Amino acid sequence: MPLEVNKHVQRIRRYQPFDADTSEMIYEQADWAQSLFPVVTLNYLRNAIERPATKTIVLTGDAGHGKTSLCASLLAWLQVDAETIPPDVRKAVFRELFEAGDASRPVGWTRSGRPLYILRDLSELSLQAGAHKLMELLDPPDEGVAIICANEGQLRKCVAEDENLEKGGTGRTRILVNTLTEGIVRGQVSDPDGTVIVINLNYQSVAADSPNGGLIPWVLKQWTTTQWSRWKPCETCDARNVCPILANRNELSDPTRGPQRRAAIRDVFAAAERTGAVVTTRQALSVTSYMLTGGLSCENVHARYQRSHSNMLWQAPHLYHQALFGDRLTQQQRHQVPAFFALRKLDPGKVSRRQVDDRLDPDTAGDFPPADASSYLQKVRTNRDVHKQAEQLRGLYTFLRRADFFNSDDNTDRFARMGLQAGDDFVRIQDKNRDPADTRVRDRFLKGLEAVQGIHRAGSNPDFFILDPAFFTHRARAAVISRRVPSKGVEVVDQVTQWQEEGRTGVAPEMQNAVEWLNRAIYIRIPAVDSGQGAVSVEADLLRFELLTRWAAGLRSEVQHEAEIRGLSGALAELADSSNRDDEIQVLVGNVMRKLMIDVGDKIRSVRA
Repeated sequence: MPLEVNKHVQRIRRYQPFDADTSEMIYEQADWAQSLFPVVTLNYLRNAIERPATKTIVLTGDAGHGKTSLCASLLAWLQVDAETIPPDVRKAVFRELFEAGDASRPVGWTRSGRPLYILRDLSELSLQAGAHKLMELLDPPDEGVAIICANEGQLRKCVAEDENLEKGGTGRTRILVNTLTEGIVRGQVSDPDGTVIVINLNYQSVAADSPNGGLIPWVLKQWTTTQWSRWKPCETCDARNVCPILANRNELSDPTRGPQRRAAIRDVFAAAERTGAVVTTRQALSVTSYMLTGGLSCENVHARYQRSHSNMLWQAPHLYHQALFGDRLTQQQRHQVPAFFALRKLDPGKVSRRQVDDRLDPDTAGDFPPADASSYLQKVRTNRDVHKQAEQLRGLYTFLRRADFFNSDDNTDRFARMGLQAGDDFVRIQDKNRDPADTRVRDRFLKGLEAVQGIHRAGSNPDFFILDPAFFTHRARAAVISRRVPSKGVEVVDQVTQWQEEGRTGVAPEMQNAVEWLNRAIYIRIPAVDSGQGAVSVEADLLRFELLTRWAAGLRSEVQHEAEIRGLSGALAELADSSNRDDEIQVLVGNVMRKLMIDVGDKIRSVRA
């Protein structure tokens, strides 16, 4: 049998930006015959353009979220009233979008007959021209609807340019930034009149908390299981028994273990997003493509096979559970796909857990072991041999831990295996059916915030101390207590609940319906000093919550996390009570509360509180 080149593998590889001849548009549409992910933002846009009040829609967010693809999919849907769009229509729509994507003329019409104008990329215009175009598209010609694609930085710059009245600005475009801000603070995507809609795609998740699991499981299923015929050339290839690409496909499409492996990959991406990383659609496709192919092409595999038909020791770094973390990529290549940095922080291969390591067996490493057993079992005679053997064993256990993570059918400790001991509690906050009497997460959150201020109290306490900001030094033996907050009035909520509380209208935030949604932050809401003010909220993504949990347990790393401590201290300073004029001052000396009282003659007396 001959050596076969699978065109499906070639198509998948085109999503990787590491080759010099890779163009950005390949990301947008690498395979016209492949169906598109049914993103909820497209459905939101379909409804939004039909609302009579809608005039301007802005799609903002980092490059790679698929703003152009969303516009093209919307145009194709308007032309063909069907869920499946023919490849020739999609090609024609992309061509039309790039010819008339400057919003100079309509590129389509809504179902109600309104002209649709699309500005493909605001960044292609100068600030002055961009400001003028934004102002023009606030009232599109012929009572039409305008869609503007812009990254947040360029949008703010153009709006600032329009606010410069000395240069002929009007200030009208300020509504775009105000609506964007409302989306960040309260989760609303439209202005009060409904004429302007700003969808912040940085809230878009590739591992959404939805029945379909988001983009990652969908892509894996499409590439490995949906179209079996695309992998037929591999069945007749001479190199099939030594090919890591085919092995990856078989592992992820396995009817029994495949679903749990794909679910584990989705969980890693979800954890990365919850630690604060923004993973765009483009980055997700690049990582998934690299993971599935191991960074190899069919020609690379054929060259290895021709050197040795039976060598099974070179494939290990290219298996999906190793390639996902980009070990073989250079630092420059990782910068091209920043999602690799976020994923590497959660590498289960670097986390040593006794209950995991004790059951790992190098003899069960599979068909493609990471090294020859004789190489790390041989006797050592010199220091050089010791270091070499230690490095080999480290690589072996990294390989085994990663493989076991994705093969394990026990998903109860996945966060812990990624080094996140507080992950399960973080996710539990989003459970609407959780027991309201369970205050463990709240108490740990408060204890961590006290540790940020340098307070370390034993046991579970019914109140929360806030120091005077002048004593946030972590070094003073004594510190002035500015305020004591009863724990009973403090609550921990998820992102959606926080938006509802901030909005104070009872209206559900639109953001969770406008994008592929995943709760990425929790908030602790502490009552304000004055009754007329709202609660002070301290935000924590998964990484910050992990730090607070560890600080609450007594672990400290002030230098490494100085910026994080400074940010949290600033938030807590809002709760300090500067209006206290009593002659009694509460002081924390070590862990002992004392009262300082001013007596006649300005004498200061100290008593135990």
